Amino acid sequence: MGSQGYRIEQVDKFNLFMPALDGLDEIRDFCRKQQQKNAEFIAKNPPDNSVELKKITGSFIAAHAPDYVGVPTLDWDAARWSELFASMQSDGIDTVILQASLWHELGECYYPTVRFAGEYKVWNTVEPMLSAARKCGMQVFLGGYGSVAGWKEGREGLEASRLEIVRQIDCLQELLKYRDYFDGLYFTPETAFRGSRVPETEAMLNLLYRNFFSRVRELAPEKKLLISPASKYFSGMDEDFLGFWQNVFKDALPDIIAPQDSVGCCGCTLEESPAMWQLWKKLADRLNLELWSNVELFERVDFGGAEPFRRAGEERIFHQIAAESPYVSKMICWEYAYFGRFPL
Repeated sequence: MGSQGYRIEQVDKFNLFMPALDGLDEIRDFCRKQQQKNAEFIAKNPPDNSVELKKITGSFIAAHAPDYVGVPTLDWDAARWSELFASMQSDGIDTVILQASLWHELGECYYPTVRFAGEYKVWNTVEPMLSAARKCGMQVFLGGYGSVAGWKEGREGLEASRLEIVRQIDCLQELLKYRDYFDGLYFTPETAFRGSRVPETEAMLNLLYRNFFSRVRELAPEKKLLISPASKYFSGMDEDFLGFWQNVFKDALPDIIAPQDSVGCCGCTLEESPAMWQLWKKLADRLNLELWSNVELFERVDFGGAEPFRRAGEERIFHQIAAESPYVSKMICWEYAYFGRFPL
């Protein structure tokens, strides 16, 4: 999602990211081709049930999904959250990651804010979620200030990052009043290596990470830091991939990196996945990061609208988990609440 790659549309009482209309036919065509490649891979490689797979033991949760209706939790009380957490625990999930406590572009905040009051529409989703999670014994990573800052490129991103840092830290400081109710912090803005080296983009991301992560280490040194970048595999560009991330993470290391496998959003095919995860493992080992995977349980069926995704088939999910299991210490997913109970 680039800085010009979306539009905002109100659905019911909240806002969603929708794809920009420019270039949409090309994107549709690209996704169809990626999905066809996955179908051909599955046809040639039926799942081997004798393969031992890791279990998915974590899931993202959200006040509402940012780009489809899904299961909005904006008005849930602690009892309703406890019902979801009980269902998750029955399927072996012990960890939840709230994607965002605030979404800048959507104009929404999901906790009682003072700093951002009057700027965003406000719900209180965070407090009952945290109360229920603590009562149920869920490990929680709390996402903070959501924005598309990580997708900005070049000088545009570098110039915007300084204001972004201030707002990220303001949100962090408000959320720390809940520090006894969560175990780690999730840095919400996403990014990816996109097949080229742009020094200004790498400098922007490093500036953002370095300033935010250092404040976390200062204000909440007991909290682990988690990020979840997207996966895009470019054959023959392994050293560029590693160099990009080493520059981005210079003096700015998270504790855990949980890459999206990007199979559902068509960023990485099943055939590319083993090489992609070997590369993520190489990066994690080089920088001494804990490596998780974020398994996308969905498949795109449309662009825009309330329901552009459906749950992926079990054979595709099997191959995602099989490709990632050898390299990661934990598997999380997007997302249990909407895409259903696990077959694996």
